Amino acid sequence: MSTTQLILELSLIGSMFLVTGGFLVRSYDKTDSAGTKSQKIMTGLLGAFMVMAGVVKFFDPFTTMFTTQIALSELPFPTLSRWAGQLGEILAGLLLLIVMVGNKVLATPLRDKAMQLSTLLTTAIMIVAVYVHLLPNVPAEVLPLQSKPPVMTLIILGLAWLNTYLYFRKK
Repeated sequence: MSTTQLILELSLIGSMFLVTGGFLVRSYDKTDSAGTKSQKIMTGLLGAFMVMAGVVKFFDPFTTMFTTQIALSELPFPTLSRWAGQLGEILAGLLLLIVMVGNKVLATPLRDKAMQLSTLLTTAIMIVAVYVHLLPNVPAEVLPLQSKPPVMTLIILGLAWLNTYLYFRKK
């Protein structure tokens, strides 16, 4: 990994934490339980991460890596797969951020649907990502963190499911 790529990734992660911190400060409520606060933090971090993951795929070297992953994995309709992956990640992240920020403004059924749709999108995207990671003809060099085992993908998937469970459990 080059120094330029490392600096780019660290600056993206730093901006993700800043955005999430801003949303968390805005949605802070002293009466929230520890479980609710944890769920809000997880919602914010996952939302910011998903938005960031989708947006970076518009810029090199990430766009080249993502396009190569799709080409080597022989996913159907490569152009559609690329756009669906990028825009799906951004939409899932934005829905999570809307759930966190609009906690008191949005009607409960609308928040619930946004959480369900975000989890569904994240699950579909991460299942495709696990498939791509496990294909022998997709080298580690074109994968996130240049790691062949889908560790980060499975962690994001698990956190999305845990977040949804915590969200609906508090009802």
